[in-house]
Amino acid sequence: MQQIQIIGNLGADAQIKQNAGEYFVTFRVAVTEKQRVDGELKPVTTWYSCTYNKADSPVVQYLRTGQQVFIQGKPSYRMYDSAVHHCKMLDVGIFVNSLQLVGSAEKKEPADETPAY
Repeated sequence: MQQIQIIGNLGADAQIKQNAGEYFVTFRVAVTEKQRVDGELKPVTTWYSCTYNKADSPVVQYLRTGQQVFIQGKPSYRMYDSAVHHCKMLDVGIFVNSLQLVGSAEKKEPADETPAY
């Protein structure tokens, strides 16, 4: 059995879709890592297309752009011709078994360091 685990950020809000009377959620997750390119450390981003069959899960309402998530699931692969890059590309998908929110989706203001007297 193949298993993949990633931690990344949603590129857009998740979408609830329907197929043959079954509801599911789709979203894309970006994972950015630093890799050495031409002797320099540069950020390299890999995108994953995710499908989650638990559209009724309470966590779905929090799947918004920028939310960091921890995903576990079964990988899938699809080759396609890229009109942008003019070559064959590989799309990596994940059939999500487990989904957890990581961190807070809210932007917190820094606390005032001035002591109250």
